[in-house]
This record gives sequence, structure tokens and C-alpha cells, in this order.
Amino acid sequence: MKKLCILCLLGAALACSAYGQTKRQDILKLLEMTNAQSQAVQMFDLMLPDLSQLAPQAPAEFWTMLKEKINVDSFVELLIPLYDRHFSHNDIKELIRFYESPIGRKMLEVTPALTQESYGAGQEWGLKMGQEVLNELVKQGYY
Repeated sequence: MKKLCILCLLGAALACSAYGQTKRQDILKLLEMTNAQSQAVQMFDLMLPDLSQLAPQAPAEFWTMLKEKINVDSFVELLIPLYDRHFSHNDIKELIRFYESPIGRKMLEVTPALTQESYGAGQEWGLKMGQEVLNELVKQGYY
């Protein structure tokens, strides 16, 4: 009886492990479909003007070299546990199905432009909000 219990526990552990690996594989597929690696590079490109302000004396070659050193696989590895925590395996499968659909493929196609435009809109909004906060601080006599 004891051996049977041990075998059942071992079988359950292996099944959980296999489930986790399959979910991980599906998460990787989803991240590949959604171009997570190129999005990491795009985020760096969007941040580059702000980063270059930190060291304006650094030549363009420095920033090119830095960009070449980006390890996008490490970014993907950081995303896997986030997707695992926030989505069930079934959710991941549904997202894959969505991105395989015509509207999902369109979403993938326009996402880079949306990201770039959203970054610009966010900067504009942030500047406006910062100015409003500063105006209110002055108006209230705190600045």
C-alpha cells in the first residue's frame, strides 16, 4: 500500500511537471507570436534619447554597442513567470488562438506603431501633467 501511495505521488508530480512544461512552451510560443524580443529592442530604442541625455558626451558608437549587448532572451525569461502567474494554461491557449486569427494578426502588425505612438503620447501627457502639478504647487504657495 505504501509503495502504491509513493507511485501515485510520483505520478502526480510528473504530471504536474509535464503540465508546467507544456504551459511554459505555450507561453514561449505566445511571447514569440507577440514579438516580445523585438518589443524589448523597441523599448530600448524608445528609451535611448532619454538615456543618451545622461551622458551626452558619449559617442553614438557607445549606444550602438550597448544596444548590441541587449540580451532579449533574458527579457523573455523575466516574462514567463509573469504570464504563468496571471494566466491559466487555458488562457494562454486562447491568446494563441486569438493571435492566430485575422484580427489577432492585425493587432500584432500594428502593435509596434501603437507602442511608439503611445510612448510619445505618454511623454506629452506626462509633461502636461507635470506642468499642471507645478502650476498648482505655485498657486497653493508650496513652490
